[in-house]
Amino acid sequence: MNDRNVIHDTARRTRDGADRADTPRRSTGSAFRRVTATAAVACALAGSIAGLGALGALAAPGSSPAAQAAAEPTTSTAPKVTYTAADLAAFAASPYADDALNLAVVWGLDTTTAKGKAGAALTAGTALPYEAGAATTTAYTDEQRRAAFFASGTDATYVDDFTQALGLAVAWGSDDVSTAKAKVGGLLLAHEQVPAAPTSYTDDQDARAFALVGYGDDQAAQLAGLWQSDTRSAVVRAGAALLAGDDLPL
Repeated sequence: MNDRNVIHDTARRTRDGADRADTPRRSTGSAFRRVTATAAVACALAGSIAGLGALGALAAPGSSPAAQAAAEPTTSTAPKVTYTAADLAAFAASPYADDALNLAVVWGLDTTTAKGKAGAALTAGTALPYEAGAATTTAYTDEQRRAAFFASGTDATYVDDFTQALGLAVAWGSDDVSTAKAKVGGLLLAHEQVPAAPTSYTDDQDARAFALVGYGDDQAAQLAGLWQSDTRSAVVRAGAALLAGDDLPL
């Protein structure tokens, strides 16, 4: 919900291009955990609207979840202000201590820098973007909600962001994965629990995942030929693999 320099581990599932006799289904899902605003996030969010606009891009046909991860925002090259331990301590002792993620998306910063900036502002008597206790009721844009999704992904408890978002998009009946990412980010900014992606799916949901990633008839026919199956079976098998975080031999 990884500005950050997001590093996903989905690339660990490499392919040699050969057909497999069976595509393993996920038995357990890596659950989203509640991310408080004090979670340590080491990567910077993109600081411009143009940069944030790319956050919700779907994987194009032929792209894997690993490629999707690589396309996500990278750390800004702009010089960063370094805040002192005293600034961070001032923030931690303030009524804003749980609002690091909220401030980060408002300012376009990583949460560590946001904590320092807020602490320095509070020490200097400078007002923050919202009153203490108002972080969860502040109006956020879709871009900021998606930025929160990606920022939360740098926490160690989060892996396979794209896989999680895809599973929730299917479960929620979202029109696209970007919408699901924004919904997750909105929950995080509201300091609410994010539900885990399902651990199993129906055949129709598997097929839906295949379409949500951006694959179509051409890829379905290619996989059917590779796996020597009918098109529907290939689509369901491929969607199940995507929902498990696997790459397809495309």
